[in-house]
Amino acid sequence: MRGTWIFIFSLMVFNLLGGQISTSNATDTSSLLVGNLSNLTDSGAPIANYWNYFPENRFVDSLRVDSLASRFSVGLEMQFPTSKAYKIRDKYDPFLHEIYLRKARSKTWFFIVAIIVLLYLIYYRAVFKRQFELRISSLFRPYFFEDLMREQQVSSAAGSIHAYVIGLIVFALGVMLYLINLDFNKLNTFLMFLLVVFAWSGLSIFIYLIQWLFTFSLEIGDFLSRNIQRQVNVNLVLGLTFLPVFLIAYYNGTEWQEQWILRNMYVVLIGWISLRLCVQLLGIIRDGILNLTSILYFCTLEIIPYLLLIKFLLNSL
Repeated sequence: MRGTWIFIFSLMVFNLLGGQISTSNATDTSSLLVGNLSNLTDSGAPIANYWNYFPENRFVDSLRVDSLASRFSVGLEMQFPTSKAYKIRDKYDPFLHEIYLRKARSKTWFFIVAIIVLLYLIYYRAVFKRQFELRISSLFRPYFFEDLMREQQVSSAAGSIHAYVIGLIVFALGVMLYLINLDFNKLNTFLMFLLVVFAWSGLSIFIYLIQWLFTFSLEIGDFLSRNIQRQVNVNLVLGLTFLPVFLIAYYNGTEWQEQWILRNMYVVLIGWISLRLCVQLLGIIRDGILNLTSILYFCTLEIIPYLLLIKFLLNSL
């Protein structure tokens, strides 16, 4: 019991001493605050709120005001502009001046036709592999041409038709490039391409019928078949050569407007026909049948029709 009273008396003495110490500390702190505030006031910077002076009170103040909620609510409130923004009229606007309207020449149909030609070529090479190799090799080694003629005698004419169609399609793509380079942009359609293919096919069939009647009447049918095979070989090789060139020229027409291949596309087409005629003439000379009949046939039914066509196109276009 006596120990309990001693413990209670010790707590009372300790509380009394602690109160005096806290009172002295508070007095010192308040005097320090008053001294600092008086210094700030004397320096010309008055403090409006003494609460924010203590760093430990700033955290309490952040809990009193919910500033984060106000930031989220801004996106849900109606916003009104503080200044007027006037519409600026662009002097290069294509909707106001048609001269600034960009007219794209590149169309998807050209690429699709090129893909079809490649697939057609893969089919032709898979089905007529031997004939395909002989057609490529016969242009560089004449004795392969005799193998090609023997191959044509035992096989059908379907291989020749496939090879001719491949060269015809690529040549028609070149004709379309020539028309586009002449600023006939409205003709840059797939239907126009089909029209060119049918027109050139009809012209070729018409020339072939005249050649067949001429050679049949003179009983030189073998002479015509050899010339036709040389013509098909040249068209096939040139078609494979110029297909990537035509693709690059078509899809880079805007950057290549001053390039030679577009400005002189008709020269490329004329060179195509001229090279084919030269190969045919060289083949006639190698066959040893260069006589009056062959010269008359070559000049009348091979050179003159294309000269007339080129002259007509140059004058009309």
